[in-house]
Amino acid sequence: MNLSPGMHQGVTAGDIVQSVFLALVILMGVTVNSLICLVIKRKRKLHTVFYSFLVSLSISDLLHSALKMPTTLLSTLRILWYPHASLCYITTPFGVLFGAATVFNLCAVALNQFFIIVKPLHYPMMMTAKHAGHVIAGLWAGSVVISLPPTFWRSADTICRSGAVSNDNYISEVLYFSALWTFVVILPTFVMGASYIKIFLVARHQIFRENNELQVGLRATRSRKREFRAAALLALVGGVFIFCWLPFFIVQTLHKFSSVKIAPFYFNLFLCVMYSKSAVNPLLYTALNKELRKALTHFLGFARNTPPCSDSIRLKIQNGAKNVESSL
Repeated sequence: MNLSPGMHQGVTAGDIVQSVFLALVILMGVTVNSLICLVIKRKRKLHTVFYSFLVSLSISDLLHSALKMPTTLLSTLRILWYPHASLCYITTPFGVLFGAATVFNLCAVALNQFFIIVKPLHYPMMMTAKHAGHVIAGLWAGSVVISLPPTFWRSADTICRSGAVSNDNYISEVLYFSALWTFVVILPTFVMGASYIKIFLVARHQIFRENNELQVGLRATRSRKREFRAAALLALVGGVFIFCWLPFFIVQTLHKFSSVKIAPFYFNLFLCVMYSKSAVNPLLYTALNKELRKALTHFLGFARNTPPCSDSIRLKIQNGAKNVESSL
């Protein structure tokens, strides 16, 4: 799933533009995702179930940028990057592996937020750090399983030509791509959509109820608002994933299994859009997550230096806030 149809011997201007774009995406994807993983690891305040899933999501985007995209970049420049066909049996599953890991992580995060909002009393028992670790291990194992089948029936000549279909195993190819549509596109879209719709319905009901109550705990209200903002952020990330992946999935399906001829321009365009999500994802949840953004600015040394008297002032403000809360 990484080469365009209609390959020619010479490198065109379009190939150069695509290569530059891919190089930028690789650089951003590796750099930003690595930073996020490092910041979350070093900031103990971020050692929560939510950020565990976020780290897993960043790792999938990081590996996709570091291991899969460079092979596409070299192929775009007509560089024979593999010394032996056996290497293709290792690299070919990477596209599905890391793509599936991304969408499975997004589903896990959506369900995590769903239970936080909808079942807040039961959530601490349902999703401990240990349970989250098991979920993450399971979704990565599932990603490996769903990425490997083509390596069992494709010949060395076929597997090194990404986008090619093994005519000797055509039924297997059709069934496999149908499984990809089901488990990587349709079911995850349904799970994320249903989860976030329910979350927003609960949020609307919560806001309506709070507007009609005179006494509401400030801390509880702020906590709920943080969870709703996190859900909105992740819904946006999930929407970006569908926007980036769905067009390429459609084009790839038509290219593989129909007589429709896809112009290389459109194929490469949707390929670049699909790859860009590995760089867009971390930018989105860093820009829209205040807690993570603050931790990142501190890590990079961009935080403002506070004057010596600020600690005492901050303490007075906090004590004043506590007095206000106790008087409500």
